[in-house]
Amino acid sequence: MVALAPLTRWLHALSWPMARAQAGRQLLALLAIALGVALAYGVQLLNDSALGEFEAAQRQITGTPDLVLAAEGGGPLSDEWPARLAALPGVQQSAPVLEASLSLLPGRQGLRLLGLDALQSAQFRPALLPQPFVDQAADAGPLAVLAPDAVYLNEAALRLLPSPRPSHISLRWTAQGQTRSASLRLAGRVASTGAPLAVMDIAGAQALLGRLGELDRVELRLAEGATAPPLSAGLKAVPAEAGRGEDLAALSRAYRVNLSVLALMALFTGAFLVFAVQSLAAAQRQPQLALLGVLGLSARERFALVLAEAALLGLLGSALGLLGGAGLAALGLQLLDGDLGSGLLGGGGQSRLHIEPLPLLIYGGLGLAVAMLGAIGPAWQARHMAPAQVLKGLGAELLPAPPVWLGPLLLLAGAGLAWLPAWGGLPLAAYLAMLCMLLGGLLCVPPLVRALGALLPGQRHAGLLLLRQRAREGAGEAAQLLAGVLVALALSVAMLVMIYSFRASLTHWLQQMLPADLYVRSTLRDAGGARAPLSENFVTAVAEGRGLPALRDWQAQRSRRLALPATVPGAAAVSISLMARPIPDENRLPLVGTLGQVPAPGLQALYINEALRDQLGLQPGARLSLPGLGPQGQALDGFVRGVWRDYSRQSGALMMPLADYRRFSGDMAVNELFLWLREGANSEQVQSRLRALAGDAQDIELAASGDLLALSLHIFDRSFAVSYWLQAIALGLGLVGVAATLSAQVLARRREFGLLRHLGFSRAQLRTLLLAETAVQTTAGALLGLGLGLAISAVLVFVVNPQSFHWSMDLALPTARLAALLAATLAATLAAALLTAWLAGRRSLGQDLLRAVREDW
Repeated sequence: MVALAPLTRWLHALSWPMARAQAGRQLLALLAIALGVALAYGVQLLNDSALGEFEAAQRQITGTPDLVLAAEGGGPLSDEWPARLAALPGVQQSAPVLEASLSLLPGRQGLRLLGLDALQSAQFRPALLPQPFVDQAADAGPLAVLAPDAVYLNEAALRLLPSPRPSHISLRWTAQGQTRSASLRLAGRVASTGAPLAVMDIAGAQALLGRLGELDRVELRLAEGATAPPLSAGLKAVPAEAGRGEDLAALSRAYRVNLSVLALMALFTGAFLVFAVQSLAAAQRQPQLALLGVLGLSARERFALVLAEAALLGLLGSALGLLGGAGLAALGLQLLDGDLGSGLLGGGGQSRLHIEPLPLLIYGGLGLAVAMLGAIGPAWQARHMAPAQVLKGLGAELLPAPPVWLGPLLLLAGAGLAWLPAWGGLPLAAYLAMLCMLLGGLLCVPPLVRALGALLPGQRHAGLLLLRQRAREGAGEAAQLLAGVLVALALSVAMLVMIYSFRASLTHWLQQMLPADLYVRSTLRDAGGARAPLSENFVTAVAEGRGLPALRDWQAQRSRRLALPATVPGAAAVSISLMARPIPDENRLPLVGTLGQVPAPGLQALYINEALRDQLGLQPGARLSLPGLGPQGQALDGFVRGVWRDYSRQSGALMMPLADYRRFSGDMAVNELFLWLREGANSEQVQSRLRALAGDAQDIELAASGDLLALSLHIFDRSFAVSYWLQAIALGLGLVGVAATLSAQVLARRREFGLLRHLGFSRAQLRTLLLAETAVQTTAGALLGLGLGLAISAVLVFVVNPQSFHWSMDLALPTARLAALLAATLAATLAAALLTAWLAGRRSLGQDLLRAVREDW
């Protein structure tokens, strides 16, 4: 154990002068650590802050009830229930709630409406207590909040208004298949943050929505120490709505973890840059360390000195990285709505940074750990050197070579780990598999360099003989030289292939799921927030082709939410999306795997998405019952005919033929229309005619297939744009590592180069030899990086994405882009080597070499 006081003196007397002399290299290592920590911590902080803001807004809306009760069948509750529940023993307070989703005109933005009893809900939700505007508060009486035409908006809803503060606002919604609209008096505001929200008295909301005597839920506050009362028939307990934050966390967790792993790529690459800088420093300081050893500095103390230098570098880099990460997160919250463009957190929020001590410690510790790991090799060299031999010029020993079998073993271990199941919904084993593959690939560099060296021409040319000998004897140094570039190149190839495969699969999926020329749906939403059905008159007019001579064919789709019973006793029901559409040919669906055969006569064929398959453990041929689908609440007995890809959601969904759905349920409503136009038809004119058919009774949304495809791919590209920057940063750090490591190797070989100068080699020939060696090593690294990248891309495509998002895809290789990436990496690496050889040659390949040889004598 080395005492702290002597170590501090050594750092001041020995390390600080060295750091000043090598300020440029030390700054590069510092930048590598700081940049890696900043990227990783910024991604974590940005997403946690946005998610925390969402959960805070949900808690403001939900309040703090002890128990939330709703109708057992999912329908409305009678408004007699609050008084009946309040009379139960142990119930201190009951508050009724009515909720609906409306559109705020003229922009038709979505607005959530809550009908509350202000007298009862004030203690549950203080953030939703109506606050009259200041200039109206003097004229408003104490019961003004109960006015049936008064509405109160939160800050997000007020920002949607066309003028700073109009006297009235216009709303539109759908109820029982009919479009309704109303004008309400804007009386004040509520303090709740989050998405646009309107609050009004519950009696006014019931009259507005045509739901007199109905409630959506009742929230209870229990007396201290009281237990939940027994539930009456027709009631069920439901979790407080703030639990949606947990659902959202699960929804975005995979995206955030995958992006964080990608951000850590830069930090991982930075570890090799730290190793290169420390190796270079150790190579330059070998005589100094040897002299200190002769003067009494023990091997353990030399080891501690090198590690202490790395620790200081890691602490400073981590501190700068944490500050930079907070700045990046703050900028991301302003520009990207807290989800880096993915859309998983909804966007549009005014999120604030939520800095917690635990992430600070974790990411700061990561930076310190990276610096320490990068210095282990040089510290080992300093500890195991023979000081007397080094002072004679004979102690420039390399790190011990790992066994040849270790690299292939790690590659095999990575291949095995890749197929382990997810843990906690995350592909942690797959991440470990990728790490094993990267480390195994690094250990395979020396054998590959030796193999390439053996392929060089065998004629007796001095330069070629030296090149072949160097490839055989110095192959161990190639792994140090190419570590950063190899890691960055492999991960860049993997991400490039994965993103290209995902984009190609998404394009094909959109073409299968959206085969028509034009799509129509309502802009309104029903009371539950789902997309409202189109009016019957409008659907009939389109079906009859009134004024639509360009219409060649059409299809309808019915979409709705459905609750499936949980497969685990005591768990909550599973809410899924049901889509009923014509399926004339099931082969046109984006199916994966085999089709299931009907297990018993009379069962309905159902098609489930991959998320529902994984959620309920269903496979083709399994039976699946859909409760409450019939007009009298009958259950539909079906079976899983096939599994289809669904890139539009991560939650469960199923599809069935529209004719079968209508025959069983009697539901003739239509949510979307798919329209095929005649060849040469003008899409704009057809859309104009459709709007005329809808008139004022229906707000419709129209989109051409080309526009939907372009919009979807634009969102996709925006979501993955940040990954390209992370790859470029990692490659840049890897190239700097090549320069730093090559400098260290040149310094360590000064006596070798001096001997070659004595034998007649010129400085230009030495530079050419050094560049040729680097070319052989870089070629080996590029080939190995390509192979590793393809292997890791297979893990990403076939393991990480299905386990994280329940999305499968087909592997597609962007050959032109891969060739361009390899060529650019080779060129940049050779350019870095050439520049380094020239700069190092000004001193290390000059006259000093002659003195270096004389020192050996």
